[in-house]
Amino acid sequence: MALGTAGSTILTPAQVATAQGIVAELNAGIPDGWRDAPPDTLLGRCRELGLGLTETSGLASLLMVAGTETAASAMGRITALLIDTGEQHRMLAAIRAGAAPGAAAPIPVRDGDDGRAAGLLNPGEADPVENVVREGLRVTSPASVIGRGVAADVEVGGAQLRAGERIMLLVWSANATAGPFRADRQYVRESRQLWFGAGRHLCLGAALARAEIGTLLRMLWSEDRPLRVVRRRAARGVLIPAWSELLVTRA
Repeated sequence: MALGTAGSTILTPAQVATAQGIVAELNAGIPDGWRDAPPDTLLGRCRELGLGLTETSGLASLLMVAGTETAASAMGRITALLIDTGEQHRMLAAIRAGAAPGAAAPIPVRDGDDGRAAGLLNPGEADPVENVVREGLRVTSPASVIGRGVAADVEVGGAQLRAGERIMLLVWSANATAGPFRADRQYVRESRQLWFGAGRHLCLGAALARAEIGTLLRMLWSEDRPLRVVRRRAARGVLIPAWSELLVTRA
């Protein structure tokens, strides 16, 4: 169903009904969880914060849909990227250099850069693995197309957009302009990490996704040895590009 909506900003009544049925199935257990779950769980925390069942169901379904396939896609594709491009060697060298006695300290950000206070770092610049996570997300862009509404009349690249129109943003194309995948590429400020959306639509799970991918990469390369791909199979008929199978081993 999702594949049939990727090329248009308009959903037919049949598509909406199908999507509602899928969400209803996903949300079947939420009412009981919202009522009975402990406060330290997602559903229990929503209840304790005063969110109603409708709001909690919307948040939970968003996390289930947006926070699973995109993260899983990124994990496999970034792993394969590191191996296929040979950038795993650059990452390992940077990890060794950072762990060595007398390694250079991270470079601080000036006060006001990107709205952050002095002394904080650009995303990932202090950690080679976090740098790879950010760069890998730029290159893979799991959410490669994003739909948006035009808030006001505007001209972009010679095209006149009218308020109320719907547009499709080719996120992957924008992110790819910085160049090929490099494990040591510094933060491209112009990208503003568009792979996570922007503004009030910024991905709620951005920090979690980075942590999940970083944890996986650290585990895979924990023995300071390169990996090789044993076999892989691309997923077919999917909205988000992914490997349906990716088997790796230490080289």
